[in-house]
Amino acid sequence: MMKDKSATSIIVTTYNWPEALRLTLGSVLSQSVCPVEVIIADDGSGPETACVINEVLNVAGPRWCHVWHEDKGVRQSRIKNLAVRYSNQPYLIFIDQDVVIHPDFIADHVSEAQEGCFLQGKRALLPKYYTDKIISEGLFRTPGFFQKGLGNRKNILRMPLIGKLFSGPRRFHTSLRGCNLSMFKSDFYAVDGFDEIFDNSWGREDSDICYRLFHSGLSIKTLWFSALQYHLKHSAITKWDKERLDNELSRTLEEKRVKAKKGFSKLSPEGKVMAASNDFFL
Repeated sequence: MMKDKSATSIIVTTYNWPEALRLTLGSVLSQSVCPVEVIIADDGSGPETACVINEVLNVAGPRWCHVWHEDKGVRQSRIKNLAVRYSNQPYLIFIDQDVVIHPDFIADHVSEAQEGCFLQGKRALLPKYYTDKIISEGLFRTPGFFQKGLGNRKNILRMPLIGKLFSGPRRFHTSLRGCNLSMFKSDFYAVDGFDEIFDNSWGREDSDICYRLFHSGLSIKTLWFSALQYHLKHSAITKWDKERLDNELSRTLEEKRVKAKKGFSKLSPEGKVMAASNDFFL
Protein backbone atom coordinates (compact mmCIF):
# COMPACT_ATOMS: atom_id res chain seq x y z
CA MET A 1 0.00 0.00 0.00
CA MET A 2 1.07 3.59 -0.52
CA LYS A 3 2.77 5.12 2.52
CA ASP A 4 2.23 8.73 1.45
CA LYS A 5 -1.46 8.93 0.65
CA SER A 6 -1.16 12.41 -0.87
CA ALA A 7 1.67 11.75 -3.35
CA THR A 8 -0.65 11.81 -6.36
CA SER A 9 -1.07 13.64 -9.62
CA ILE A 10 -4.61 13.52 -10.96
CA ILE A 11 -4.66 14.01 -14.72
CA VAL A 12 -7.90 15.24 -16.29
CA THR A 13 -8.26 14.97 -20.06
CA THR A 14 -10.48 17.56 -21.71
CA TYR A 15 -11.66 18.82 -25.07
CA ASN A 16 -14.14 21.67 -25.65
CA TRP A 17 -16.75 20.87 -23.00
CA PRO A 18 -16.05 23.51 -20.34
CA GLU A 19 -19.45 23.13 -18.69
CA ALA A 20 -18.71 19.50 -17.87
CA LEU A 21 -15.12 20.25 -16.91
CA ARG A 22 -16.36 22.74 -14.32
CA LEU A 23 -18.26 19.94 -12.56
CA THR A 24 -15.33 17.55 -12.85
CA LEU A 25 -12.85 20.00 -11.36
CA GLY A 26 -15.28 20.94 -8.61
CA SER A 27 -15.41 17.31 -7.56
CA VAL A 28 -11.60 17.10 -7.63
CA LEU A 29 -11.39 20.03 -5.22
CA SER A 30 -13.88 18.35 -2.86
CA GLN A 31 -11.80 15.26 -2.10
CA SER A 32 -11.33 13.90 1.40
CA VAL A 33 -7.73 13.15 0.41
CA CYS A 34 -6.53 15.92 -1.87
CA PRO A 35 -4.01 15.28 -4.65
CA VAL A 36 -0.73 17.14 -4.52
CA GLU A 37 -1.33 18.37 -8.04
CA VAL A 38 -4.02 18.57 -10.71
CA ILE A 39 -2.90 18.50 -14.34
CA ILE A 40 -5.35 19.34 -17.11
CA ALA A 41 -4.48 17.47 -20.32
CA ASP A 42 -6.14 19.64 -22.96
CA ASP A 43 -6.39 18.14 -26.46
CA GLY A 44 -6.69 21.51 -28.21
CA SER A 45 -9.69 23.23 -26.61
CA GLY A 46 -10.65 26.85 -27.21
CA PRO A 47 -10.34 29.77 -24.76
CA GLU A 48 -13.57 28.97 -22.91
CA THR A 49 -11.92 25.90 -21.42
CA ALA A 50 -8.92 27.92 -20.23
CA CYS A 51 -11.26 30.40 -18.56
CA VAL A 52 -13.03 27.64 -16.62
CA ILE A 53 -9.74 26.08 -15.52
CA ASN A 54 -8.41 29.39 -14.20
CA GLU A 55 -11.69 30.30 -12.53
CA VAL A 56 -12.14 26.97 -10.73
CA LEU A 57 -8.55 26.17 -9.82
CA ASN A 58 -7.32 29.64 -8.84
CA VAL A 59 -8.45 29.07 -5.27
CA ALA A 60 -6.67 27.70 -2.23
CA GLY A 61 -6.10 24.06 -3.06
CA PRO A 62 -3.66 21.70 -4.75
CA ARG A 63 -1.03 22.86 -7.22
CA TRP A 64 -2.29 22.78 -10.78
CA CYS A 65 -1.10 23.04 -14.37
CA HIS A 66 -2.94 23.36 -17.70
CA VAL A 67 -1.06 21.74 -20.59
CA TRP A 68 -2.32 22.14 -24.16
CA HIS A 69 -1.42 21.25 -27.70
CA GLU A 70 -2.99 22.34 -30.97
CA ASP A 71 -6.22 20.74 -32.13
CA LYS A 72 -5.16 18.31 -34.85
CA GLY A 73 -7.88 15.75 -34.30
CA VAL A 74 -8.14 13.26 -31.47
CA ARG A 75 -4.74 12.89 -29.81
CA GLN A 76 -5.57 11.47 -26.41
CA SER A 77 -2.39 9.41 -26.09
CA ARG A 78 -0.16 12.36 -26.82
CA ILE A 79 -1.89 14.82 -24.51
CA LYS A 80 -1.83 12.35 -21.60
CA ASN A 81 1.88 11.74 -22.16
CA LEU A 82 2.42 15.50 -22.22
CA ALA A 83 0.58 15.85 -18.91
CA VAL A 84 2.75 13.16 -17.32
CA ARG A 85 5.85 15.05 -18.50
CA TYR A 86 4.84 17.84 -16.10
CA SER A 87 3.86 15.54 -13.23
CA ASN A 88 6.01 15.67 -10.11
CA GLN A 89 4.39 12.90 -8.07
CA PRO A 90 5.02 9.13 -7.97
CA TYR A 91 1.39 8.06 -8.40
CA LEU A 92 -0.84 8.91 -11.38
CA ILE A 93 -4.64 8.90 -11.49
CA PHE A 94 -6.33 9.41 -14.87
CA ILE A 95 -9.89 10.67 -15.33
CA ASP A 96 -11.84 12.38 -18.13
CA GLN A 97 -13.79 15.63 -18.32
CA ASP A 98 -17.08 13.75 -18.59
CA VAL A 99 -17.10 12.30 -15.08
CA VAL A 100 -17.79 13.62 -11.61
CA ILE A 101 -15.92 11.80 -8.85
CA HIS A 102 -17.07 10.82 -5.36
CA PRO A 103 -15.43 12.74 -2.46
CA ASP A 104 -13.51 9.58 -1.49
CA PHE A 105 -12.41 8.78 -5.04
CA ILE A 106 -8.73 9.60 -4.54
CA ALA A 107 -8.72 8.12 -1.03
CA ASP A 108 -10.00 4.83 -2.45
CA HIS A 109 -7.35 4.74 -5.17
CA VAL A 110 -4.43 5.43 -2.86
CA SER A 111 -5.68 3.04 -0.18
CA GLU A 112 -5.64 0.18 -2.70
CA ALA A 113 -2.45 1.15 -4.55
CA GLN A 114 0.30 -1.46 -4.21
CA GLU A 115 3.50 -2.43 -5.95
CA GLY A 116 2.99 -4.83 -8.85
CA CYS A 117 -0.55 -3.63 -9.61
CA PHE A 118 -2.45 -0.95 -11.41
CA LEU A 119 -6.04 -0.05 -10.59
CA GLN A 120 -9.28 0.39 -12.49
CA GLY A 121 -12.58 1.62 -11.12
CA LYS A 122 -16.15 1.56 -12.34
CA ARG A 123 -18.68 4.26 -13.24
CA ALA A 124 -22.41 4.88 -13.13
CA LEU A 125 -24.05 6.35 -16.24
CA LEU A 126 -26.19 9.43 -15.73
CA PRO A 127 -29.19 9.86 -18.05
CA LYS A 128 -29.38 12.86 -20.37
CA TYR A 129 -32.10 14.75 -18.48
CA TYR A 130 -30.07 14.47 -15.27
CA THR A 131 -26.85 15.53 -17.01
CA ASP A 132 -28.58 18.51 -18.62
CA LYS A 133 -29.99 19.63 -15.27
CA ILE A 134 -26.76 19.56 -13.28
CA ILE A 135 -24.81 21.23 -16.09
CA SER A 136 -27.37 24.02 -16.46
CA GLU A 137 -27.33 24.58 -12.69
CA GLY A 138 -23.56 24.16 -12.41
CA LEU A 139 -24.14 21.99 -9.35
CA PHE A 140 -23.74 18.23 -9.05
CA ARG A 141 -26.26 16.23 -7.05
CA THR A 142 -25.55 12.58 -6.31
CA PRO A 143 -28.30 10.44 -7.87
CA GLY A 144 -30.27 8.00 -5.78
CA PHE A 145 -30.08 4.28 -6.41
CA PHE A 146 -33.54 4.28 -8.02
CA GLN A 147 -32.94 7.37 -10.15
CA LYS A 148 -34.85 6.98 -13.42
CA GLY A 149 -32.62 6.14 -16.39
CA LEU A 150 -29.48 5.57 -14.33
CA GLY A 151 -27.14 3.05 -15.96
CA ASN A 152 -24.84 0.66 -14.08
CA ARG A 153 -26.66 1.74 -10.92
CA LYS A 154 -24.79 -0.72 -8.70
CA ASN A 155 -21.74 1.47 -9.27
CA ILE A 156 -23.14 4.30 -7.12
CA LEU A 157 -22.89 2.09 -4.01
CA ARG A 158 -19.78 2.77 -1.98
CA MET A 159 -19.08 -0.29 0.14
CA PRO A 160 -15.27 -0.60 0.18
CA LEU A 161 -15.10 -3.46 2.67
CA ILE A 162 -17.39 -5.57 0.47
CA GLY A 163 -15.53 -4.37 -2.61
CA LYS A 164 -12.27 -5.78 -1.25
CA LEU A 165 -13.77 -9.25 -1.56
CA PHE A 166 -13.96 -8.82 -5.35
CA SER A 167 -10.90 -6.68 -6.03
CA GLY A 168 -8.04 -9.14 -5.64
CA PRO A 169 -5.23 -8.81 -8.21
CA ARG A 170 -5.80 -10.51 -11.56
CA ARG A 171 -3.16 -11.22 -14.17
CA PHE A 172 -5.35 -10.32 -17.13
CA HIS A 173 -8.61 -8.55 -17.83
CA THR A 174 -10.27 -7.47 -21.08
CA SER A 175 -12.91 -4.98 -19.89
CA LEU A 176 -10.75 -1.87 -19.51
CA ARG A 177 -11.45 1.87 -19.30
CA GLY A 178 -9.13 4.82 -18.92
CA CYS A 179 -11.54 7.24 -17.26
CA ASN A 180 -10.91 5.61 -13.87
CA LEU A 181 -7.33 4.35 -14.00
CA SER A 182 -4.31 4.69 -11.74
CA MET A 183 -0.72 3.44 -11.62
CA PHE A 184 2.72 4.21 -10.28
CA LYS A 185 4.66 6.54 -12.53
CA SER A 186 7.54 4.05 -12.55
CA ASP A 187 5.23 1.48 -14.19
CA PHE A 188 4.03 4.11 -16.67
CA TYR A 189 7.66 4.74 -17.63
CA ALA A 190 8.42 1.00 -17.84
CA VAL A 191 5.91 0.56 -20.69
CA ASP A 192 6.74 3.97 -22.20
CA GLY A 193 3.33 5.49 -21.51
CA PHE A 194 0.47 5.81 -23.97
CA ASP A 195 1.07 4.97 -27.61
CA GLU A 196 0.45 7.70 -30.19
CA ILE A 197 -0.20 5.11 -32.91
CA PHE A 198 -3.74 5.03 -31.48
CA ASP A 199 -4.21 8.76 -32.04
CA ASN A 200 -6.14 10.40 -34.89
CA SER A 201 -9.19 8.43 -33.84
CA TRP A 202 -11.05 7.70 -30.63
CA GLY A 203 -10.39 4.87 -28.20
CA ARG A 204 -8.28 1.78 -27.54
CA GLU A 205 -5.23 3.66 -26.20
CA ASP A 206 -6.33 2.80 -22.66
CA SER A 207 -6.70 -0.91 -23.38
CA ASP A 208 -3.33 -0.86 -25.09
CA ILE A 209 -1.42 0.55 -22.11
CA CYS A 210 -3.20 -1.87 -19.80
CA TYR A 211 -2.27 -4.86 -21.99
CA ARG A 212 1.35 -3.71 -22.01
CA LEU A 213 1.28 -3.37 -18.23
CA PHE A 214 0.08 -6.99 -18.07
CA HIS A 215 2.90 -8.04 -20.37
CA SER A 216 5.39 -6.24 -18.12
CA GLY A 217 4.32 -8.46 -15.22
CA LEU A 218 1.72 -6.28 -13.48
CA SER A 219 -1.69 -7.37 -12.23
CA ILE A 220 -4.91 -5.36 -12.17
CA LYS A 221 -7.17 -4.62 -9.23
CA THR A 222 -10.74 -3.61 -10.06
CA LEU A 223 -12.16 -1.24 -7.46
CA TRP A 224 -15.63 -2.62 -6.92
CA PHE A 225 -17.91 -0.44 -4.77
CA SER A 226 -15.27 2.25 -4.29
CA ALA A 227 -13.58 5.04 -6.30
CA LEU A 228 -17.05 5.95 -7.56
CA GLN A 229 -17.60 7.94 -10.75
CA TYR A 230 -20.70 9.45 -12.32
CA HIS A 231 -20.50 9.66 -16.11
CA LEU A 232 -22.16 12.62 -17.80
CA LYS A 233 -24.30 11.70 -20.80
CA HIS A 234 -23.09 13.03 -24.15
CA SER A 235 -23.48 12.15 -27.80
CA ALA A 236 -21.47 9.16 -28.95
CA ILE A 237 -18.67 9.46 -31.49
CA THR A 238 -19.90 7.62 -34.57
CA LYS A 239 -16.99 8.15 -36.96
CA TRP A 240 -13.92 6.39 -35.71
CA ASP A 241 -11.31 4.11 -37.20
CA LYS A 242 -12.42 1.00 -35.32
CA GLU A 243 -10.88 -1.59 -37.63
CA ARG A 244 -7.42 -0.01 -37.57
CA LEU A 245 -7.46 0.44 -33.80
CA ASP A 246 -8.75 -3.07 -33.14
CA ASN A 247 -6.10 -4.56 -35.43
CA GLU A 248 -3.35 -2.65 -33.66
CA LEU A 249 -4.68 -3.72 -30.29
CA SER A 250 -4.70 -7.34 -31.46
CA ARG A 251 -1.04 -6.99 -32.45
CA THR A 252 -0.24 -5.68 -28.97
CA LEU A 253 -1.65 -8.92 -27.59
CA GLU A 254 -0.14 -11.24 -30.20
CA GLU A 255 3.33 -9.73 -29.87
CA LYS A 256 3.04 -9.47 -26.07
CA ARG A 257 4.16 -5.92 -26.59
CA VAL A 258 5.52 -4.12 -23.52
CA LYS A 259 6.92 -0.88 -24.90
CA ALA A 260 4.82 1.63 -26.85
CA LYS A 261 5.82 2.02 -30.50
CA LYS A 262 5.50 5.80 -30.25
CA GLY A 263 5.31 6.47 -26.56
CA PHE A 264 6.41 8.85 -23.85
CA SER A 265 10.12 8.64 -24.72
CA LYS A 266 9.35 9.82 -28.27
CA LEU A 267 7.16 12.75 -27.24
CA SER A 268 7.85 15.72 -29.49
CA PRO A 269 8.37 19.26 -28.12
CA GLU A 270 4.96 20.42 -29.37
CA GLY A 271 2.59 21.83 -26.76
CA LYS A 272 2.90 24.23 -23.87
CA VAL A 273 1.79 25.16 -20.39
CA MET A 274 -1.13 27.52 -20.77
CA ALA A 275 -1.33 28.41 -17.09
CA ALA A 276 -0.33 27.06 -13.70
CA SER A 277 -0.58 27.87 -10.03
CA ASN A 278 2.19 30.08 -8.68
CA ASP A 279 3.72 27.21 -6.71
CA PHE A 280 3.57 24.53 -9.41
CA PHE A 281 7.16 24.84 -10.60
CA LEU A 282 8.69 25.50 -7.17
